[in-house]
Amino acid sequence: MKKYLLMVPLILFPYIYLFGLIGINLLLSVFEGPIESQIAYYSWISINIAYLAYIIIIPFYNTVVSARGKYTAYQSAKINLIIKGLQIPAYIFHFIIGTLGILASVWGIGIILVAVVIDLITITLSGISSIGCSIRMRKDKILSLPASILMGIGCFVYCVDVVIAAVYFFMARRKNKKSITQSTSDVSGNLPSDIYLNSADPS
Repeated sequence: MKKYLLMVPLILFPYIYLFGLIGINLLLSVFEGPIESQIAYYSWISINIAYLAYIIIIPFYNTVVSARGKYTAYQSAKINLIIKGLQIPAYIFHFIIGTLGILASVWGIGIILVAVVIDLITITLSGISSIGCSIRMRKDKILSLPASILMGIGCFVYCVDVVIAAVYFFMARRKNKKSITQSTSDVSGNLPSDIYLNSADPS
């Protein structure tokens, strides 16, 4: 569970920046005094900087631990799919915002830039996190080297990244099921023969 909870701030990034902007305006309106408003402002900025630092570091952490084998290919692929999948509504929202920005002509340029920048940061961070999954898939012989490289690059491409995340997940899950079945068969095959004899003899 811990490995999934660590990714929550990264998943929420394309949504939570809106709350950051709203929070600044609310704090400045609530604290009318210059000193109080400055304290509230810089406190809020500090919280946001700490959050940004975390979501920059956590994708690299996820890549390293996945590549080194702390996570199985299935666990890594599951984390990757959760991140990519839960960020889809944000991309749709930003697409709508960008479209409205185009319709707003010159006044919408700022809106379009914000939507594009947030999307670029989001897919870059989630793409970095996916690198570890690609490496793990290769090390577990689920993917060939060329496929892991090409699909790793695809994790940084809009829409393609979600498709690849789903492919990773289903391939890793199939491999995981085969491993479990094989392990069960090996355990059954290694049981002492007298166990079978005793179980077959009701007396």
